[in-house]
Amino acid sequence: MTALDLALVPALYASFDDGTLRLHYQPDVDLRNGSVPGMRAHPRWAHPELGLLGPEAFMPVAAAAGLVGQVHQWVLRMAVTEARTWHRMAAGTAVRPPRLWVRVEGAQLARPEFAAEVERLVLGRSLPPGAVGLQFTEDALAFAAPGLPRLLGRLHALGIAVGVDAFGTWSGSLSTLEALPLNLVRIDGRFLRATIRDLEGQAAFASLVGVAHRRRLVVVAEGVDTARLATAVGRLDCDRVSGPLFCPPVPVEDARLIALGRGRPDRWYKPSADSWTDVGNRSAGRPPGPTPARDPSRPGHDPSRAGHDPSRAGHDPRRARSGCSGRTDRPRATAAG
Repeated sequence: MTALDLALVPALYASFDDGTLRLHYQPDVDLRNGSVPGMRAHPRWAHPELGLLGPEAFMPVAAAAGLVGQVHQWVLRMAVTEARTWHRMAAGTAVRPPRLWVRVEGAQLARPEFAAEVERLVLGRSLPPGAVGLQFTEDALAFAAPGLPRLLGRLHALGIAVGVDAFGTWSGSLSTLEALPLNLVRIDGRFLRATIRDLEGQAAFASLVGVAHRRRLVVVAEGVDTARLATAVGRLDCDRVSGPLFCPPVPVEDARLIALGRGRPDRWYKPSADSWTDVGNRSAGRPPGPTPARDPSRPGHDPSRAGHDPSRAGHDPRRARSGCSGRTDRPRATAAG
């Protein structure tokens, strides 16, 4: 434990009560239509001097202070409470709030009362089925392996979706995925970029997606930070994407706007007309659409950049509406997943 970690312990203890420990939320974007069927909870600590810290910065402090279990319990409790808030705010409207995904670590499953605590939370807050999903990490899957099917069955009975987190960074095989009652698989961004850099890797990735789809699993590509990568994973039949290209984890106020269809992720991705059409057509089982023809009478004309105004320096049509809390022209009703 470093001197800095030691100095942070009292503030971390206080964070449970003073509001500096909080959740941010990151959207999963459906590549077919741009809707947000899911969001993921990310813990953050707003330290008064060090600024906003992610778990990689403050969880070592929590471990040294014996607070890891308390942090995990807090995250799960706050996420379930927020999911209930979304559904209450959407009552009487056509909007179905996105499913809120929460990461589950091995340390949580080490506690025999974990399943009972989840059950009390869900039933005590009267959550509708499908409002919350739990994502299991590599160590959680390894720890719970003997009784995992029974645990997942119990969660499903409570209306809780189940997913695998950071696929590609753990030792689980496709046969293991096929044996478990899952709803979703998240592909780790580093694994994704390393795999699809050549044709052989793309074929392997497409095979992985095919196995997941045969099991009726939703495939989410994480860490998507460029339009090129987003288009590539769409062509490889990924269902959803998340990452800085679309929206970073945002505070609860902005997350509620997105969840209720009144906001859209920052830097909302709009690929070129032909690539967007191709992604949508493949998802619907239709052949790819035609590539728009260039107009030879207009030097430099690029139909994939419709809306570009060369008279506006630095204009980028993909950023026409920035800010996760920006209002859309219409509510975006979503199907949770």
